Amino acid sequence: MTPAPRWPLHPAPKEGEALSSWLNRVASCYQMDVHELLVHDLGHCQLDELDTAPPPSLLTVLAQRSGVEFERLRSMSLAGWVPWLLDSLDDSVPAALETYAFQCSVLLPKRKARSITRWRAWLPSQPTRRACPLCLHDTANQALLLVWQLPLMLSCPQHGCWLASYWGLPGRYLQWEKDDAAPHPANEAIACMDRRTWQALTTGFVELPRRRIHAGLWFRLLRTLLDELNTPLSHCCSGSASSIRQVWEHCGHPLRAGQSLWRPFEILAPAVQLQMLEAAATAIDLIESKVLSLHGEQATLFLSEPNTGFTNGLTTAEREKEPVNHWQEAVKALNEAVAEARHNPERARSLFALFAFGRRDPESLERLRVMFAKEGIPPEFLSHYIP
Repeated sequence: MTPAPRWPLHPAPKEGEALSSWLNRVASCYQMDVHELLVHDLGHCQLDELDTAPPPSLLTVLAQRSGVEFERLRSMSLAGWVPWLLDSLDDSVPAALETYAFQCSVLLPKRKARSITRWRAWLPSQPTRRACPLCLHDTANQALLLVWQLPLMLSCPQHGCWLASYWGLPGRYLQWEKDDAAPHPANEAIACMDRRTWQALTTGFVELPRRRIHAGLWFRLLRTLLDELNTPLSHCCSGSASSIRQVWEHCGHPLRAGQSLWRPFEILAPAVQLQMLEAAATAIDLIESKVLSLHGEQATLFLSEPNTGFTNGLTTAEREKEPVNHWQEAVKALNEAVAEARHNPERARSLFALFAFGRRDPESLERLRVMFAKEGIPPEFLSHYIP
């Protein structure tokens, strides 16, 4: 088959840009719209799948036309963020919410999982159209980021201002809702949370006060926190209920953003989602400021390592001779490895290979897979493992 000819004009994708946004900018170079570009030049007529799961055949010809690598193009859609940002694009996976949002705990002790069908992490039931006014100020170079389509960030990590609602298509016609065209600075708690989310999206990890964590763990910690903030106080012990109430009072919004019934974050009204995200940023700030009492297992990730200055009256040389509890350190390392394996297929396979060392019979390996599943490690992470 003859390779598709290279486009003479094709602007480079911006970091984090959505595939539909980039194609719109390419089409503008030829005074076309995206539909014309796809149908008449590429023989592709589906527009609604560009930012979710574009077919590999389309990405292949786009790579040929532009010279942009296939994997770079795929990362401009949500399919390129499986399983970091979300476990699957299939909304019928059993226990998907339980696996994603109930394995960790921050404000509350480990909670009883909720059961819900047809759910995907972060994908809203109502389209989200928000962007940074300063990023889109340059009318000749307006790129929409993929993350702006999700209720995941409140502010722009580059400019530190709130994302604003808009109408139209940037580069052709753009209208901001009300007075949102004037950028409004976000407070430091929100800006800090969003900088971490952006770091996760662009580097694959997040630097927290305690240690560096994988991007997949950050997204699940944040989603866990959002669900905890939406937990009815009647389901909480007195200490953790007080912490949740304190967070909502501190950020100035009604308790649980005014929700009387529990519903998953993704199907809440957009205005409620924004209040929930603001409460999450507030909660993280209060934890790091040591204002809140800690009840969740992963809350300590937001605290620096303690430096008590306590020496037991020993000199430096004597302290250096104190025995190390290697077993305790090994258990800690194992727990951290299991936590990361729940969200990172590569780590899951490495951990499975370690435990499977010396095992060759199918029955033994199957028991091991069952054990991993009970620890919350998705079986599909191990589907390609060959001993």
